[in-house]
Amino acid sequence: MIAPMEKLIVAGPKRRVHELLGELQRIGVVQIDALRSDELPEYAYSQEEEDAARRWQRVVQGAEHALALLGGTAEPARPFEGDLAAAESELEPLAHRAEVLTREAEKLREEIELIDLYQQPVEALAEMAHGLDQSRWMGVLPFLAEKEAEVEAAAEALTEVLEERYLLAWQPLEGRLAALVVVLKGDLEAARAALSRKGIGELRLTGPFAGLTLSEARVRMRERAKLAPEELENVHSALVRLRKEAEGPLRALWTRAVDEVARLRALLDIAAGRFGFALFGWIPARLKGKVEEALAAHKDHVVYTLEPADEHHETDRVPVTLENGPMVKPFQMLIEFLNIPKYGSWDPTWVVAVFFPFWFGMIVGDLGYALLFVLLARMLSGLVKQNKPLVIDFFGIHMKPPVVKDLVFVLNAMIFWVVVWGFVYGEFFGNFLEHLGVFYVPGHGEGLIPILIPRADTAATATLLILIAIAFGVLQVFHGLGVRAWLSLRHGHMTHFWEAVGYLGGLVGLIVFAYDFLSGAGGGALDLIMYAGFAVFLLGIVMSRVILMIAELPTQGGHILSYIRIYAVGVAGAIMANLATDLGFGLAEKLGVIGILIGLVAGLLTHLVILLLTLMGHILQPIRLVWVEFFTKFGFYEESGRPYRPFKSVRNDASSAS
Repeated sequence: MIAPMEKLIVAGPKRRVHELLGELQRIGVVQIDALRSDELPEYAYSQEEEDAARRWQRVVQGAEHALALLGGTAEPARPFEGDLAAAESELEPLAHRAEVLTREAEKLREEIELIDLYQQPVEALAEMAHGLDQSRWMGVLPFLAEKEAEVEAAAEALTEVLEERYLLAWQPLEGRLAALVVVLKGDLEAARAALSRKGIGELRLTGPFAGLTLSEARVRMRERAKLAPEELENVHSALVRLRKEAEGPLRALWTRAVDEVARLRALLDIAAGRFGFALFGWIPARLKGKVEEALAAHKDHVVYTLEPADEHHETDRVPVTLENGPMVKPFQMLIEFLNIPKYGSWDPTWVVAVFFPFWFGMIVGDLGYALLFVLLARMLSGLVKQNKPLVIDFFGIHMKPPVVKDLVFVLNAMIFWVVVWGFVYGEFFGNFLEHLGVFYVPGHGEGLIPILIPRADTAATATLLILIAIAFGVLQVFHGLGVRAWLSLRHGHMTHFWEAVGYLGGLVGLIVFAYDFLSGAGGGALDLIMYAGFAVFLLGIVMSRVILMIAELPTQGGHILSYIRIYAVGVAGAIMANLATDLGFGLAEKLGVIGILIGLVAGLLTHLVILLLTLMGHILQPIRLVWVEFFTKFGFYEESGRPYRPFKSVRNDASSAS
């Protein structure tokens, strides 16, 4: 349900505003909105407050940067207890050491990469130079080539410019060619230009090896190839020690600074005169006791008032938080990432909690697949117990432990219904247990457990399952339109009310007409119901003045038929699962004992491939029916609510006040 909200207005002397904000931040249940009035101007920072806001923000950024350099993250911790100057003094040496060590590690990594990349070519080129790279009269131009044709092109270009006043040597080097041109110092620039015209660039070393001759670079690389990895290891060890030493203090500084910045920013939402201030906010009605208790400590200095939010005239302003029981609350994540219901409307979370896992189970309905989902749920539960996030870089997924906990709950609900429908269908990796005589179809064999609905036998069960799916469609579409009519009447939106009532009548007429047509059971009371339904539909068109309802009615009927996908997707998966199992048993029968092993492996692999290919559809199809066919009936996407964002300490659990 959407939590009832109350408005809070607090007024008092300006000198008490910081203390009051600290108390409200501590309890963490009040969403502060900007208060603007003609009587009081908006709060203006003093010079001291402006300076403090800027400096505390620098502490936030500095702590975050230092933690990132050390491979950590900014997470709430016990806050730093000193003042602003002490916080800056605490941060500066830690941030400086992290910066210096990180820069040194990066420098060493770059040096090692250069050595790995160029040491072998430099060794070969220095060997070919025979010390001429250090001659006072001779110059050398080293380069790397991919093909001999490039070396030949270089020779042609040099001959054209220098005739025979050069020496060109080269040798193979792991798929490339290391080449060296030796010329007189006076011809060096001419030779460089000749090579450049052929697209051949001189090998120039960078970083710590820039400006060295080949011989000097060879010696230097040999030395650094031994020393640099050791130095990098020492720097890494120093970074690890610094992280252990600094992570706690940095998180404490970050926590304190974030809270201080939030309090200072909240000042800008307050109205204040020379001596007094006024604050406006929202709180869930069930939590107003916390506010009253907190404000009681300030009763000699401030006055306040609480009154219920007006769900008819303030719906655009009132923030929304959902309050659901423990069996429904985990499903809120399937609602909130789409849209927040507007205050005064309706929370459909319980519908998702009831129908999504039920339909998922109806679609999958396989005990073997349920076991695989159980393994997944146990793995995710392990992350929750270890308080670790779920990270899947390939899909860009990063879920915090509380979200993973809700995901596990939803998955367990899905598994429950997969097991229930697995027994109804008699499926365990398709018809595996049916082959073994555990499940059996009554009248077509013997076994231990009778199959109630053998859905893979489409001739026998298709009609029943399709009618069940259509019944769900009728239930949800009528429910959605009923909610639309109720909300519209409640808020006085009579156009939408008559539109919803008209569709309800029109759908009744369509359903009865379809039944009469297919069954031939027309006449009597059924015809009266059909005519009454169409009469209500025409009344809805007249009263709402929406002529397009005539064209839209078949679409509404089509939404009911969309629920057949519950059957279609499920039976397709069941048939593929049976084929995978039959493949395994076929191999076992043909190849004997070894065929049993091959059949098990082949069947299991085929099942895994089928599950991977169809799982996303098995999840999306049932949730889509709720998101599209049901939600659009009562206008869920037409208006959005304001998410409830209480003013609180960064240490507060995100769900503590929701």
